[in-house]
Amino acid sequence: MAERTFGWVQEAYKLSNLKNTVSAFVLDSSVNRLLREDKIPRLIREEDGRDEFLKELSKPVMRIPYLYLKGKGSPKGYTRSNAPCSGIIQAVLPGQRKEYQSDWPADSFLRFAISIGFLGYDRTEDVCFLTEMGERYANTPADSEEEQEVLKDALLSYPPVCRILSLLAAEDHLTKFEMGARLGFVGEAGFTSIPQFMILQGLEEAESKEEKNKLLQDTEGTSDKYVRTICSWLIQMGWVNKVAKEVSYTKGRTFSGIIPQAYQLTLKGRTVLKHSTGVSKFAKIPKRVMWDMLATKVSDREYLRNRRTHMIRCLSGSYKTAEEIKSYLESCDMEETTETILDDLRGLTYIGLNINKLGNTYKIMDEITGLSIPENREKKTLVKSDVSIMKDSVRTKLSHIDHKYLVLIDLGFDGTSDRDYEIQTAELLTEELSFGGARLGDTRKPDVCIYYGENGLILDNKAYGKGYSLPMKQADEMLRYIEENQKRDISLNPNQWWKVFGDEVKQFRFGFVSGSFTGGFKDRIHNLELRSGIGGAAINSVNLLIIAEELKSGRMSYEEFFQLFDSGDEIEYT
Repeated sequence: MAERTFGWVQEAYKLSNLKNTVSAFVLDSSVNRLLREDKIPRLIREEDGRDEFLKELSKPVMRIPYLYLKGKGSPKGYTRSNAPCSGIIQAVLPGQRKEYQSDWPADSFLRFAISIGFLGYDRTEDVCFLTEMGERYANTPADSEEEQEVLKDALLSYPPVCRILSLLAAEDHLTKFEMGARLGFVGEAGFTSIPQFMILQGLEEAESKEEKNKLLQDTEGTSDKYVRTICSWLIQMGWVNKVAKEVSYTKGRTFSGIIPQAYQLTLKGRTVLKHSTGVSKFAKIPKRVMWDMLATKVSDREYLRNRRTHMIRCLSGSYKTAEEIKSYLESCDMEETTETILDDLRGLTYIGLNINKLGNTYKIMDEITGLSIPENREKKTLVKSDVSIMKDSVRTKLSHIDHKYLVLIDLGFDGTSDRDYEIQTAELLTEELSFGGARLGDTRKPDVCIYYGENGLILDNKAYGKGYSLPMKQADEMLRYIEENQKRDISLNPNQWWKVFGDEVKQFRFGFVSGSFTGGFKDRIHNLELRSGIGGAAINSVNLLIIAEELKSGRMSYEEFFQLFDSGDEIEYT
């Protein structure tokens, strides 16, 4: 069985390309004929599957292997920009500088078509086929009322579209960052959003228009990308307008700026939203929920998908308390805390399901379609990962700290997420806990610097899958930052990153943050202390969250927090 993930879509923007993708499956449609008679013979080599593709596209009923559609990626010696065309959908999508696009956009449009129900997917055979609704869509004239009607029903069956429309209906004018922070599952890798205040700080510090544009175009989390993609569809439907928004943020001083990627509902969008909720005369459109969309990046995503599938089944009948949901999950051999269940309820709302709360009971008000646990995942015993067990344990201890910061535990073990790890650490410390400071994280700057009163802390975030050993090279890098801060000589570092600290800060320490620590990290910390003359320590994500709870609850003082970093060892507070 192939490992493919559906339900969340990035970078599939043009609805006309969606139409072409679906129309390829209709024998003798204009798109199908163009592929068979021109594009496939001309663009695809025999060794890349040309003859097999022509054979598949000539069948009255098509069940086409996914790999034939998506293509093979970039062969050795090629880049994505010059790789040969090796997939049917690649040939369907016109590129900017060539007649076809790479396998990534092809995959994105396939996910899009499958996620909204125009194409079906057989997991066992790894093939795609046309659905009844997809055939209706492919056969509608371009820009016709019939086309708009089929698209409307398909898009409103997709929960994240309903989530975006609902947020805009409630709050009128929102940026992609404001919506991205409330889209997806709480505290989980795969659903990250850049805090908007960091964008504003970056805009303030940018020295040129080019720098500002680069920041606004390139800096976004996974959920922010989902928002941007969904809004591109809604703009084409006439449901949403893109309207730049001036936003501000005050902490010590006021930062303000204009975020171009901001959106407002049109009158048509407000009317259409009623179809998703069944308000007034409109029949409610069922929500299409795919098993895959219930978790994405985390290591035990199959376990989480199953748990959330069982929760949806439980909540689709009558109103249930968290305790009753807990008992239902126990009957499915899943032992969970009520805190985990409540976070999942929040997450199910954030993906776009309409969950009504009555007293202390909950019920999904939508009719759910398309949700089933794949055969070989239902019977298989899925085990919760150590990371999820850690998160669930910490979750029960956090009553003052927002559970979205549980994502730090995921990120600390993800070797590809250094930037997100730094950003979320900085947000926890500066927004949730009121430290001064910021995430710096660029070339020749520490990752995060914070201060409170006379105390300052230089932090280095390291996301490692198997534990961080603090190599000597990175210890030397920290020593350089400590010395630059001590000397504050512009000739040592012209970017003067140390200006992040307030003038009142007199005493400094250093720290390393990771998922876990291994090897001889303690020796390197001692060596750093001897060479720099200041105290330092290591701390893992779990302990950082527990200490954050102690600070916010008032059970620990800020002075005591800084003193923990005099240990020369790993801080263990659990």
